[in-house]
Amino acid sequence: MALAAERPSQRRSQLGRFSLAHLALLVPWVALVIDAWAPIKDNSFLWHVRAGGLQARAGEVLTADPFSFTMLGERWLTQSWLAELLYSWGESNWGLGFVPPMMLLLSSITFLGIGLIAYRRSKSEWSTAIIVALTTLLMISFLVPRPVLFSFALFVLVVVAWDRPVTRWTIPFLFWIWASVHGSFVIGLAYLGLTIILEKEWKALPTAIVAGLTTFLTAHGLGVLEFLLDFSDAGPALALLSEWRRPELMSVVFAPFLIGIGLIVIGAARHRITPRHLIILVPFLILALSATRAVPPAWIALVPLMGVALADMAAGARKRFSVPAALIFGLVVLITPWFIISDGSIDEERFPVAASERLADVPTFHDDSTGGYLIWAEGPERLVYIDDRAELYGERMVEYVEVRDLERDWEPVFERDGIEQVLLRAEEELVGELEAAGWSNEYEDEEFVVLRP
Repeated sequence: MALAAERPSQRRSQLGRFSLAHLALLVPWVALVIDAWAPIKDNSFLWHVRAGGLQARAGEVLTADPFSFTMLGERWLTQSWLAELLYSWGESNWGLGFVPPMMLLLSSITFLGIGLIAYRRSKSEWSTAIIVALTTLLMISFLVPRPVLFSFALFVLVVVAWDRPVTRWTIPFLFWIWASVHGSFVIGLAYLGLTIILEKEWKALPTAIVAGLTTFLTAHGLGVLEFLLDFSDAGPALALLSEWRRPELMSVVFAPFLIGIGLIVIGAARHRITPRHLIILVPFLILALSATRAVPPAWIALVPLMGVALADMAAGARKRFSVPAALIFGLVVLITPWFIISDGSIDEERFPVAASERLADVPTFHDDSTGGYLIWAEGPERLVYIDDRAELYGERMVEYVEVRDLERDWEPVFERDGIEQVLLRAEEELVGELEAAGWSNEYEDEEFVVLRP
């Protein structure tokens, strides 16, 4: 017996529904808005802004350190030159007020792309909502204004562009931008190569080769390889930075990643995920376990597998989003940011805003977070002791931590570097040691203290 044709009124009713899945997809947007408009806490971003200004005025990229008195003039290539120029342009026009809309734009591209990738493979609104929700929980703490934010959006765009042969011509251009803003472009190239092997898309190999070659056509040319070598040589210093340590598997931050792996296992049980998918799964699972900062790019690479794993799991899932849902999405996207106003303020608990005003113009011992702030606030006129460029400081960063934690005698280090002033957090053990040695307290607030001999 032939099935009755669906009536037009039934189709309109179906298209008009706004499901809970749609509502679930709105929650990440609200979270992104709140996160984007929070006070700036990222010290790396601050020195990137000042680096952009120097390059804009000089008309060339930086190839030597201009910011510290400990490494001044030493060879150092700034890998994020394009992002830094954008930062400098934004600050010159809007101050740090450009930061929230920039973060919102890049984060939105990332999350919309994640949703698109998930939906293309799962064909399910609920499966898409689950993956986007997990992405929000996992990545919200990684969404900072430093250049890595560009890399998330670019990785997602590469995956989206790969999905349609007609858009693959954009991939080399995306990699040129990626190599100009962040060194993680090598992860994208690895994903591209592994995906070609997985899908046996050998005819796309020239596109991948051209994409790799375009990374040598940025302002630093073959210097992009030097970035990678510098970081590989800075292992001990990088280990001191929390983002470079191995992730805690049982932590709240890592829990969504474990859930995502669980979804892929479920997909394997449903015969959606096959042994061939291990070509992608194994390398990027290893990547995620290598360092905390590697978790987001590994997640992006595994989103397609999660989509495949959850394909058609939601019974009766519609194949298209409703028109009213799209309109509501648009209104929320346009209206929500106006309820949270910010001028790109600095977090005064994170940075020594008041304490720095009491500094004398002498060599000062301080931590890497303070270094980033001082470069932005007073650099390059005021040279810093250290900041978070581990690839530049190397052993000096290890030395700093040992002095700060009283694992090394401070006097020879201070004498060698001509230290005449200290700006540290009040709870540091070195503060008490210096006060016992006769250093005087020139300034103190709830967070920071300034000492001089």
